[in-house]
Amino acid sequence: MSFSICPIGGLGQIGSNMMEITCESGSFIIDCGILFPYEDTFEIRYLIPNFENLQRPQAIIITHGHEDHIGALAHLVEKFPDIQIYAPPFAAQLIKNKFEFFPRKLKFKLSTKISETIPFGNIEVDYIQVNHSIPDTFGIFLKNKDTGTCVFYISDFKVDDKNKHEPYFDFKKLEKLSRGSPKKILMADSTNITSRQTKTHSENDLLPSLDKYLQSNHQRVFITTFSSNIHRLKNIYESSKNANRKVVLYGRSMKNYWQTAFDVGIVESPDVFYDCGDVDVNKDRLTIIVSGCQGDFRSTFRRVSFGQDSFFKPNERDIFLLSSKAIPGNEKKISLCLNELSRFGTEVVTSGDDLIHASGHAGKEDLEIVFDNFKPDVYIPIHGEGFFLERHNKWILTKNKNIKSFKILNFNEFNFESNITGQREEQPPKIILGKAIEFSRDAIKERRKIAEGGYVGIVVVGNKSGLLDFKCHVQGISYPETYPEDHFLKNIEMLIRKNYRPNGNFSEEVRIKSRKLFVDLIGVKPVVKVTTSIV
Repeated sequence: MSFSICPIGGLGQIGSNMMEITCESGSFIIDCGILFPYEDTFEIRYLIPNFENLQRPQAIIITHGHEDHIGALAHLVEKFPDIQIYAPPFAAQLIKNKFEFFPRKLKFKLSTKISETIPFGNIEVDYIQVNHSIPDTFGIFLKNKDTGTCVFYISDFKVDDKNKHEPYFDFKKLEKLSRGSPKKILMADSTNITSRQTKTHSENDLLPSLDKYLQSNHQRVFITTFSSNIHRLKNIYESSKNANRKVVLYGRSMKNYWQTAFDVGIVESPDVFYDCGDVDVNKDRLTIIVSGCQGDFRSTFRRVSFGQDSFFKPNERDIFLLSSKAIPGNEKKISLCLNELSRFGTEVVTSGDDLIHASGHAGKEDLEIVFDNFKPDVYIPIHGEGFFLERHNKWILTKNKNIKSFKILNFNEFNFESNITGQREEQPPKIILGKAIEFSRDAIKERRKIAEGGYVGIVVVGNKSGLLDFKCHVQGISYPETYPEDHFLKNIEMLIRKNYRPNGNFSEEVRIKSRKLFVDLIGVKPVVKVTTSIV
């Protein structure tokens, strides 16, 4: 009986989350997110799961609106026009906004009726409210009507019973839907499995620390956090208001997420914040909420930190709160920003100094709470790098030796009924540049070679009698005083004359020997391209 799962992305990496569910009537997809590159080079915008070999799914189920869960959706819709998408209201509005700016027109159907059961042949799908760091986050409950087997899939979650801005984890609905099931399978978040903090903090736990800094004598309090964390933005705004501070929401992504929250009724007004031009940046008591908490090159956080912003120049009277943590790979970029702030004498407070950030992901106690409420027979760690999945798998076996636990990775198939695993041909993620265009890995390798060694272009013009002329164009290479440009040009001309043949079949020899010339004389290995024209 067909009821199985195959991760296309997200198991073995942080990001690129995409899961295919196969049943008797066909298949459907849970989430379709992007993977950010580990280095800011070669203008790579993002990577997406490789779904070239997928058969057309019946629909796409979205759990929440983070980029690692919706960022690649436009590419999937482009491959499968007119496909049905189900999404919570906040995620649905973010999807609409993204699709409007996609370079090519997309055809799709979008439904936000997540309170109703969605049927896919013998499989029923239900949304279950969970807690996370973005509004409208849900787990997915799957049930095989023929066998009674049920699966609870929660890739991003924590258990937060204090947050005043979102509903509590809906354990009542989970218990009702799973009641009487002969087999229960839990697929749960692995992101924080190695954390020493066993219970993830509530957003409300941050309030005393936020109040302390916002009520301080600092004239300006800068705070950077994830733009999608509307709950924290609301808390910062309310605490700032109580401290008689004017609040500036600074950065395009901050404003976009807040506007989206207003559009779907999560916040009451889009106009509670001040614009930069409406405040005295040197005299008013201000809270400036800054976007770009990962320190990206063009981010507002970086611009302010480096003293390059038109409105806000950091100084020793300011305090800067880093109300976030680094996504793996971004540590150096954030460190550069903090070093620059320190150079200006600005006091910096991080989550390592005080309780000013709460993760959106489950600690071990959160996982135990879900385990105790759901009481699964089978456990599958998801959402994390391979090391996290391995640690998660070992941890659950120490908590319950009788449970059946399975570690699966991208392109591993798992049959929910038989517990049998299989393997599809693994496909590397696709690289996206420019106007949402796929680039080949060979093209990126070529860019890397040029970046590391520079570029030399040689154009040779000749006839049957011999060489008529040549031009040599060099980029990204600096000539040392011991070997000026003329020295290279003379040597390259000698190579061309020595190897010239009227039939034009000499360019490869010139390319190899010219490259060796640069290696021997200055120790760089450029990309060399030779073009010939025989007249």
